[in-house]
Amino acid sequence: MDPHLPLIERTTAEAVAKTVGVACDPWMQDWPLEVADADRIEEFLSHYGREGNSKHRIAIAALIVASLDDAFALGTPPRQLLDRAGRILKKYPEMVEYWSCPDAHTDDEMFHITPWIRGL
Repeated sequence: MDPHLPLIERTTAEAVAKTVGVACDPWMQDWPLEVADADRIEEFLSHYGREGNSKHRIAIAALIVASLDDAFALGTPPRQLLDRAGRILKKYPEMVEYWSCPDAHTDDEMFHITPWIRGL
């Protein structure tokens, strides 16, 4: 991902992938983006709430935001889901800043999630 985002070590990605039931293959460069799943956001939020390891929590938060981006590509996710995710993502300002694309001015320069995440 971007150098401004926290690094998700391979061992952390592998452990989180096993816990949440997603792939983690050596060729994956942007692991959260490659395994994001808009249909599993609620499940990822629950995993985040149960996770005690701070490195794993960051990896799950990255998976949540990437999955939300996929969800926004399909429409607007439910407010309750966004509220829960927003409380988590606010703990990671560097992640919020990255996905908010502060220098972008047109839709083609932004992620699907950018308009919503800018409000955090």
